[in-house]
Amino acid sequence: MNKLHQLFVSLLLTTFSLAASATELNFNLYQLAAAAEEQVDNDIMKVTLTASHQAQSSTAVSNKVNQQMNAALKILASSPDINYQTGNYQTHPTYQRQKISGWQASQQLILKSSDVKKMTDLIGQLQSQLKLSSMKFEISKKVRKNVQDKLSVTALNQFKARAALIQQTMGADSYRVVNVDVNSGMQFMPQARVMMKSSMSMSADSMSVPAVSSGTSKINVRVSGQIQLVFN
Repeated sequence: MNKLHQLFVSLLLTTFSLAASATELNFNLYQLAAAAEEQVDNDIMKVTLTASHQAQSSTAVSNKVNQQMNAALKILASSPDINYQTGNYQTHPTYQRQKISGWQASQQLILKSSDVKKMTDLIGQLQSQLKLSSMKFEISKKVRKNVQDKLSVTALNQFKARAALIQQTMGADSYRVVNVDVNSGMQFMPQARVMMKSSMSMSADSMSVPAVSSGTSKINVRVSGQIQLVFN
């Protein structure tokens, strides 16, 4: 048997094998799904504050924003356990009657920590220089992973239980799993909105610490797949 003939026979056998496998998977198939979810306390607080100023020259607004941000960073230097970073910096002109009448600049400062009390105290101090723009709560990566792992086990066990129920109900001798997909997701609580008066109209002494509630987020894991019943 020459090499060309051997190759032809091999391809033919492979084709027949694939066709037989495809035929085997074309009957006694059942789709099923299972899910598990849990409400989890948010353990991370994330806050965005903004330094902003408006004046007639771009240099004046930039200098003022830099001054505000440097003062805020000085306050944060004494809190090494608070994660923080500067964010978006913008400078743009303001117009009146289609002519430049002044300039406005702003820069964000983003804080993140699991210590809610310390964060709220810091916000009270930082509001002497910056405006509180947004506040939200979320679940830390470690907590999220641990909960997702636990829910995955629960959902997979439910999947197996339903597969066994289908097998028993249909009178099959056994079943085999054709495919399984495991998907996890989260439903976040709405972002906290903080209504504050402009820092231009409030003195530093009158700045109050905002009341906060971390709330919860829902973590869910869904398992879906296909099984094939086996009848001996």
